Amino acid sequence: MSSGKSTKPARNKLPPKEPNEMTHGEKLKLIDDELNAFYKYCQQAGFTEEEMDIICQPLVAAMRRSWLQLVFQATLVLVALGTLCCLAAQLDFVGTHFSAIGRLFMIKMLPVWNWQPLYYENCMMNNPFYNDYHPVTEEDCVACEALETIDRQSDVRYRQLVDNYLNRDAPVIITDAMSSWAAMNTDFFWFDNITHLYLENERLMETVPCALTSNLRTGSSDLAAFLRRVHTPGVAKWFVHWQNCDIQAVKVLRKYYQRPYFLSSTVSPAHFNWVLMSSDYSSPNYKRVELDSGLIALAQFRGATQLRLTPINPCNSSCPELIADLHQGEMLVFTNLMWHLEYAPMRGLDNIAILTETVWEEDT
Repeated sequence: MSSGKSTKPARNKLPPKEPNEMTHGEKLKLIDDELNAFYKYCQQAGFTEEEMDIICQPLVAAMRRSWLQLVFQATLVLVALGTLCCLAAQLDFVGTHFSAIGRLFMIKMLPVWNWQPLYYENCMMNNPFYNDYHPVTEEDCVACEALETIDRQSDVRYRQLVDNYLNRDAPVIITDAMSSWAAMNTDFFWFDNITHLYLENERLMETVPCALTSNLRTGSSDLAAFLRRVHTPGVAKWFVHWQNCDIQAVKVLRKYYQRPYFLSSTVSPAHFNWVLMSSDYSSPNYKRVELDSGLIALAQFRGATQLRLTPINPCNSSCPELIADLHQGEMLVFTNLMWHLEYAPMRGLDNIAILTETVWEEDT
């Protein structure tokens, strides 16, 4: 007979896990349970808060040392990585890639944060103790205040160019600068050939231009995507200019132009070069080319380009803008310490020009 008492099957207790069998969460829960049990025991034993602080001091000190060691190790790792990146950036090849990747990252950030207004500011924050300083002073403006036009010269000698123009920050157009260049006697520099040059050369395909401006939107800042777009039949009325700062791209394009006859062999080769192309494009707005300081040479291979040189502040209030047309076979030469370069493609023409930036250290 049943005694009337319900019996439940006894639960089999699982054996405790070994520490090496526990997950990270289980270990933290075990430690938390033990600390709570220790705290309740201290309360039941009648310990005051001060006495409990003294008892727990070794544990707190050990945890603080462990946290400080973790922070110190993380700091060492970050410093080591930062040092390696800084050292690697000193190499031209690596530094150029860092710059290109950084620009691509900033372009991708535009939908989230429009940083473009800051790009044109000298400082992100106004400093009341900062005295506004410009590399060009008002005293320097005497070099350009009397200029009215851009001179056109031919059969120029190096010393004549330096004394009459470069050392006086005056621009000049050399009309016979490219007469002996093989590219002027062939159709190589037609924009279809430039497109093939980049799309069929692995080194050029892998490079990323440090600056690219165009009226066409390809959904990518990749130069190859743009060139494929303009190579498609039916695409008309476009312009583009881009800067090659990857040394491999600079070297490949350098094969298709020569040192101008009027430059001394002591002048270093161009460290960066630009390609400016357009097809039947016309606009009332000039396109700014953001250049580094140095010796600038703009060679017109096909078509024609209207140029505008604008004096840099503070000379823009005392010196005039200089406007000129650059025709096929001509080259604009100037040092851009005092000038901003802007251009407008000629309508109805297919225009191709190559611009070179060269370190300029001539001071005599």
